[in-house]
Amino acid sequence: MTSNKQYRLFVFGALYFAQGAVLSYFITFNILYLREFGYSIEAVGFFQSILAIPFILKIFFGMASDAWNPFNLGHRKPYIIVGLLLQGTAMYVITLISPQTNLITFAVTALFASIGMALYDTCTDGLALDTCDVKDRSIVQGVMIGGRAAGVLALLLLGGIIRDNIGWNWIFYIEAILAIALIPSVMALKEGNAINKETFAWSAFKSFSKPAVLILSTIGIIYALTIDGIYTFLSDYLRNDVKLSVTKVTMLIAFAMVGRIAGALSSSFLTVLLGRKPSLLVAIGITITGSVSLALGGSLMSVAVAAFFFGLAYGYYTAVYGVVAMDLSNPAIAASMFAIFMMFINIGTVIGQALGGTLTQSLGFKGMSAVMGFVNIINVFLVIMLFRSIRRQKSAGK
Repeated sequence: MTSNKQYRLFVFGALYFAQGAVLSYFITFNILYLREFGYSIEAVGFFQSILAIPFILKIFFGMASDAWNPFNLGHRKPYIIVGLLLQGTAMYVITLISPQTNLITFAVTALFASIGMALYDTCTDGLALDTCDVKDRSIVQGVMIGGRAAGVLALLLLGGIIRDNIGWNWIFYIEAILAIALIPSVMALKEGNAINKETFAWSAFKSFSKPAVLILSTIGIIYALTIDGIYTFLSDYLRNDVKLSVTKVTMLIAFAMVGRIAGALSSSFLTVLLGRKPSLLVAIGITITGSVSLALGGSLMSVAVAAFFFGLAYGYYTAVYGVVAMDLSNPAIAASMFAIFMMFINIGTVIGQALGGTLTQSLGFKGMSAVMGFVNIINVFLVIMLFRSIRRQKSAGK
């Protein structure tokens, strides 16, 4: 990596931690917050769908970052700083708005916070692609995915305590402080001596026609479809089937998040030790094992172990997929291409949530979990095809 690798890893992890904290609020606590003001679950669901818009915009953020260097300040840092400012300001402004009387204003402000998060997320990925050595990519992905999971976990554990003792506004204040406090750290990064950045060229988008890129995108859809299909319905299963209290459900979800952190961090050295292909196959094996463990879980202890193992699979799979996506991203459109690889994960998540609901309705959670786990066997064959394609590509000198 460029100068002071440890400092860059710290900043990447911190940026993803801030992102995780925001995601934790929007995914878990925003629903509870709006329900306190009497809004129906349908209205809240519509609100939540609005917050998904930035995940589509990430592609365009990536294109802008790849193509334009505003005021010659860099292709990544200015966008990251603007994103942090936008998120921090929006989260503070939210404290001044009552959803009960100004839901539209609240929704627009929350959307700006989400856009800010998506902007610095996309450009942080671009900066990592530009500045890290190939041998460091597994470490970078492990730190970033682990940082995001840690942010989700921190707010998941502390959010309820903060709300009950000092009020909702302090959750928003903390989110705002996290974003603004990171700006000096980002400003201190040296972007100028990027080792992988190439001049933006529209012709680079032809890379998406390469077989390896198409295969990896399909792997991303299948892995997200199966893992998020299970994860979406895990809390409902624990609450309504296992009959656990809300407190115990929260703790088990947090336990799964600890597993996700462990999976992301362990992938850092295991990917270096084993290599890309074996690591992806290990990720598939862990996912199948974790999914089947949830399907077989009976006692509280067995469910807790299964939840941790499933979280381990989630973190490991995500990090290894990210490493290979970095490998296949064209340096001329690094942020754009990586964002599109992530888009396929989002597509898989949407499909998985719909399919997971259908399978749960017909087979129950355990049956759905087992089916989703074994669907990952498809990815074994795709991984073999992927690395054959990469070898052919290298042999052809493309």
